[in-house]
Amino acid sequence: MYCGYCGRLIRRCACGAPESDIRRFLARAGRQYAPLLQQSPPKWAVPPQIKRRERATLQRHYREWFRRLASDGGERCANCGAGEKLVLDHVIPIAKGGLSQLKNLQLLCAECNRIKGKLMIDCREFKQPE
Repeated sequence: MYCGYCGRLIRRCACGAPESDIRRFLARAGRQYAPLLQQSPPKWAVPPQIKRRERATLQRHYREWFRRLASDGGERCANCGAGEKLVLDHVIPIAKGGLSQLKNLQLLCAECNRIKGKLMIDCREFKQPE
């Protein structure tokens, strides 16, 4: 079994540690950590040319996708609800095989995006704080 947040084997996962990034990230939204298990590991070792292509795609469509996500979900962080310094974030990071497509993007504030890093967390399914 693998951790659904970091992609590591459960026995090597540190997401449950009291000071882990996942706990800090969820605490910003007032949510509690709960283990998330998956059967297969994420895709590792994405070739550099694919990473380059996905980043170029994101840069090309950034403004359009930002406006679309802001109009659909409001101009707020999908995790903590902040309305400042918003950026597009990949739910499944490019480094773990995620694609630069609208269905794999969410709006996060800069702080939540920094804490989330390469974790695989979809905040769009959570209700934003009022």
